Amino acid sequence: MNKPDSFYPVKFYDFFPATCIERWLTHGERISFKKGDFIQTPDKLSERVLLVISGHARLFHLNMNGKECVLGIATEGDFIDLLHVFSDRERHLFSKALTDVTIVSLSKQEVKQAVQETPELAMAIMHYLTNKLEDTIEVLEQVAYEKVEERLLFQLKKLANHDEANDDWAPIPSFVTHKDIAGMIASTRETVTFLLNKLTQTGEIKQFDQRVWVPIDFFA
Repeated sequence: MNKPDSFYPVKFYDFFPATCIERWLTHGERISFKKGDFIQTPDKLSERVLLVISGHARLFHLNMNGKECVLGIATEGDFIDLLHVFSDRERHLFSKALTDVTIVSLSKQEVKQAVQETPELAMAIMHYLTNKLEDTIEVLEQVAYEKVEERLLFQLKKLANHDEANDDWAPIPSFVTHKDIAGMIASTRETVTFLLNKLTQTGEIKQFDQRVWVPIDFFA
């Protein structure tokens, strides 16, 4: 899948040496989850970091009222909660399987050691964290100043899968629900459904084959 920004978490093979990756995939503990299972909650795996081998998972926080704030979607080759490796703060991340998911569980120390032994890796992660901060600021500006419809269009742009583009239209992944999108733009499922139907009626997006499609020129 084409991933133009960091809404999708970092791909581990973009950073870590091939020998390190091979060792983790060969000797790491593999765990499988069914669609709908919780993969991670704040009260467990505090000294572990998870590497997605197959499937898709939603990453989110819960506020005091139980509302979800979706932080990203982890797919094959992604770390879940890489930032926690370098933080001593209490983690608040939940991850839930959107499809059947298989992960490799690694110790934080293993990942830290790989970074310490590879200066180039440390610089790459610093670059990633800088981009992550800039993306976070961009999202905060969207929530603070833009209307819900504009936030929705912004998020659809980030989610669209260019690898499946057809006749100048690119689809949103089928596993992403209206509720997921609502959690990404600080809205409600009902509002997202209403706006998607409105945008379909005006021709700004399409809905067919149980998926939302956005025009390629939308990304120009």
